[in-house]
Amino acid sequence: MLDPELKRMIAGAVAEVDPAQMEITRRLTPAQRFRQGISMIQLCEQVGVYRLRLRQSGLSKAQALRILRQMPNTQ
Repeated sequence: MLDPELKRMIAGAVAEVDPAQMEITRRLTPAQRFRQGISMIQLCEQVGVYRLRLRQSGLSKAQALRILRQMPNTQ
């Protein structure tokens, strides 16, 4: 038995899946999927560095990236 909140979250995630995008992804080679994943990680890190530097303007990009990578994953 799943918790009702977990069921709601799963249903919401499934509803957001775009079948056309899934078909495109299915056609990618493993190397292309890997590069796509790395690209998404880099984008997330860039956004995180930008936001952290807005809050702590004295940080360099390298310092902010190090802080982000050391943060525990809360999701």
